Amino acid sequence: MRRRRLKQAAVAAAWGFAAALLGGMCDVALHRADAPIASGATTMDMQNATGDDQPPPTPPPSLTKAQIQAEEQDAVNLMNEVALKPRILPGGVKQFTLTGSKFGWNFYRNVNLWAWGYNGQIPGPLIRVQVGDRVEIVVHNDLPEPTTVHWHGLAVPNAMDGVPGFPEPAIQPGGTFVYRFTVTSQMIGTHWYHSHYDDDYQVDAGLNGVIIVDPKTVPPSMRHVRDVLFVLGAGKQDGSDNENTFLINGKAYPDTPQLTVKRGTTVYLRIVNACAETFHAMTIDGYDVKIVAEDGQPQPDPQTVSVVSIAPSETVDVEFTANRTGTFPFHDTVASSLINPNDDADPVGGMMTLIHVIP
Repeated sequence: MRRRRLKQAAVAAAWGFAAALLGGMCDVALHRADAPIASGATTMDMQNATGDDQPPPTPPPSLTKAQIQAEEQDAVNLMNEVALKPRILPGGVKQFTLTGSKFGWNFYRNVNLWAWGYNGQIPGPLIRVQVGDRVEIVVHNDLPEPTTVHWHGLAVPNAMDGVPGFPEPAIQPGGTFVYRFTVTSQMIGTHWYHSHYDDDYQVDAGLNGVIIVDPKTVPPSMRHVRDVLFVLGAGKQDGSDNENTFLINGKAYPDTPQLTVKRGTTVYLRIVNACAETFHAMTIDGYDVKIVAEDGQPQPDPQTVSVVSIAPSETVDVEFTANRTGTFPFHDTVASSLINPNDDADPVGGMMTLIHVIP
């Protein structure tokens, strides 16, 4: 089992600076609904286009207020685990469709970018299936280079695993591939899917999403909880070789989706680190959480922690009871993840959101 607490010195060092940033939160609006949205917004490219093998970034299209509001609703829907609806084929096969393409996306304030994603959103749509389901996932490639989809954590047949050349080739631009498999009990839990072609580039460009596998029968412990999903993401801008723009459900604070629950609610929080490179250490100020599953696997001896360490590609399910009212930040304790590049207006940004506990 991976260690769940950071070394004390590391936490203190990271939190010291992060706390200084968060200390100014009382002067920051909890949600900026009237942020200016200009057609001449600052532009960047989600992809790190500094290498010789990548095209230079080009200005993205202007995004309207309605488009950005639709993106924000996608983020809220993902938090609330609104899943992609399948088409039911003869024989009961559930068919999902994912289309990889390039499109404009708004991270925060006036920062627009080119993203690569599935079905026009970052992250891609949530896929939710149940043990025993037979599924087809039709993947269309409308990107300028080959791609694949890998089902991270799922023991699918080798030909369906999305590793290019082992044995199936990558999906060429303009091409389509159909992934087929039957959902087994090994797959139960929180997992994710992502490109396995030029991973570092394509995953940070936005080619990732979450797949949740439910058992045939919902266990009693899950029948009266608030089930919530937060996907940690990252991008690169200003020619950076390292991830320097950090997101929750495709948005940077203060535009991240915020959770509101009633006091006494048990919250089951699924955390997915869809960053290609960066380790995160997440906390809810004022609450400890119990780690109940890791990479979809239930923990035999759940540990209660104040900081959840989560590596790239890892998923961690935690649980807590919201027994105190107030507003509680959920954020990375690594200070570099709490800043929005090229945003001088917001003292806190990046990988943070707020949890409101109401009476």
